[in-house]
Amino acid sequence: MKKLFEILLVAVVFFSLGMYVGQDKDATDTTIAATEAATDTTSAVKVPESKPEPKAKPKAVQSKNLAVVYTFDKDIEAEYNELTEKKVQTIGFALTDPHKRVNDHYHEKYGSTKLDFLSFQSIVNDEKIKPLLNIDPRIAGFSPFNLLGYKKQSDKQTYVMHLVPEVILDIIGIDDEKLRTAYIESFVELDALIEKELGGTKSYIKYDKLAEKRMMNFELTFDRPKDLTDFVDDFQEKFEETFEEGGYLIAGYYNFKENGEDTIPEYDAFWTYALCHFKFSYTVFDNEGGRPKAGIFAPCAMYMYVKKDTSTLVIGMPTLANWGATLKIDDPKRAEFIKKLDKEIPALLESLGAKPVANVNPLTRESGTSNAVAKTASAAAETVEEKKPEAVARPREVTTPSTAGHIEKEFVSAYLRGPLATAAQVEADLKNAGFEVLGTHDIDKKGDLTSIIFTCPGLKKMANKKTRGFMGVLKVLVDDDNKQISISNPLYFAKAYLQDDFDKATATKVLDKLNQTFEGLKNAKDGMEFDDLSGYHFAMSMPYYEDMESVASGDNAKLIEKAKASGSVVFELTLDNGATLLGVKLDKRTTKFAKKIGANNASVIPYTVLIENGAAKVLAPKYNLALHYPLLSMTGFMTIATVPGAIIKDCKKVFQ
Repeated sequence: MKKLFEILLVAVVFFSLGMYVGQDKDATDTTIAATEAATDTTSAVKVPESKPEPKAKPKAVQSKNLAVVYTFDKDIEAEYNELTEKKVQTIGFALTDPHKRVNDHYHEKYGSTKLDFLSFQSIVNDEKIKPLLNIDPRIAGFSPFNLLGYKKQSDKQTYVMHLVPEVILDIIGIDDEKLRTAYIESFVELDALIEKELGGTKSYIKYDKLAEKRMMNFELTFDRPKDLTDFVDDFQEKFEETFEEGGYLIAGYYNFKENGEDTIPEYDAFWTYALCHFKFSYTVFDNEGGRPKAGIFAPCAMYMYVKKDTSTLVIGMPTLANWGATLKIDDPKRAEFIKKLDKEIPALLESLGAKPVANVNPLTRESGTSNAVAKTASAAAETVEEKKPEAVARPREVTTPSTAGHIEKEFVSAYLRGPLATAAQVEADLKNAGFEVLGTHDIDKKGDLTSIIFTCPGLKKMANKKTRGFMGVLKVLVDDDNKQISISNPLYFAKAYLQDDFDKATATKVLDKLNQTFEGLKNAKDGMEFDDLSGYHFAMSMPYYEDMESVASGDNAKLIEKAKASGSVVFELTLDNGATLLGVKLDKRTTKFAKKIGANNASVIPYTVLIENGAAKVLAPKYNLALHYPLLSMTGFMTIATVPGAIIKDCKKVFQ
């Protein structure tokens, strides 16, 4: 009996430790276990010692660390945002695709949330990661990775956490010692920064086993065109369309070849997507029994690359089975959802022509597909898009001026729509009416969308105040897709951009002049209540007008000179107060959003930069896109989740 009692006592002690140490209040969450003294001396929880007789001592479970966790007994969302948005940059990390307060979107779409905040802040250290891609490109399966932050409504604690590098390497299947050492070392400075800037109690989430199938790997052969970007653009468009139709969101995009190409000379193209299935996300992270810790794996990173001079696209991504196996997600609803996505994603890739291959380092094996560069002699591959020559246009007379654009029943339209005309005709009409045309810009490759930027004394007068410069220009969109022209309504944009300095008389004069310049203008359906414009923001936690993004700083003249040298400036306008407006071309990939959510409002391109008092600033894209697309739903906004970050990146690039 004594021996039996001792055995039972030992079992109770071990069971208690597994269930209690560092555990969240929500019993459905995976235990955050304080690590043994041999591996971590920082744990705040002391594990009581047990001294059973040697023969009765049970065999210890060889558990491993899955994620490092920093726990705080208060809400530190603001400090976490500061860390991820600014401070990580001081040690070489970049925030690639920020997704703050995802729980707000859950609440809006599904009507409830159990979280105070849930943020996915994906970060990557280019300098450390790019050289490793030349050893084993599969490391991109977690590059970028999520520095997760969350707080439950039922708890006072805030958690900040990320996967540990060792488990990332084990999931991918990388055993190269040189790579492992370098990759593990790349996390040391990050954790030191978190401890220094945030503090908190450090602990670890443990795991017992990894998934049986941890990676999905594919290859796709293609006829390589003379210009590889033709294939890349076409494939990315098909890929995104296929996955979005399948219920997935493209939550992030990162191009490893965008800057510093010489660091990965073995590749002609290399990028990663961040995939999100919103219903799956809500099901796993939120609602009753939600597992927000699983966000350490989110969003799912899918890498794609083309090795130098080959005609094979290599694709890889960690399976979602990793979530279930390591975090013991075994309740039927969530477990089945994980299995469903692990079947769906490969099926979608195969529908695009990709073939499954083994999970081994692609650089050390023969490809299962052809690596020869396809020599295409077809006329289609060599076709160069030519824009149709336009006849010389002459100004037109307006016989019956419209009254479009004025406030009607408290509503104001964002645009004035009119019959289609050529860009040359629009320019001629504007100039004849006394407007100054500052530039034109073809938004798409085919020239179906052309933005014409113009100003006038009235616009410049309204813009001639601090932080009000964005009102200095308006645009006409020549929209061959919808067979119309769309003119930015000065009344709508002045109310939004001028805030408390709104000048209704001047804005109305400009509006009336436009109605006298173009025949048959009508109100667009896009618009909102007039009084809502000055305090507008799209949704909770989304930016307002004044929440501008800084893209560069320095002497005004030098900033302008640097931007113009980039070759990406479409127009320049200097105001009487010394501020300067620049219109910046966006990357070809970035501009694709226009046709996805509505080509008829694409005049937000080129994107306007205001240089004033030693700073180059842009309107926060989440604000400005929503303002230009007032009918856009939250679901629609989520389909362009990567675009706001891409716009900021494109604008910063012209000053580098």
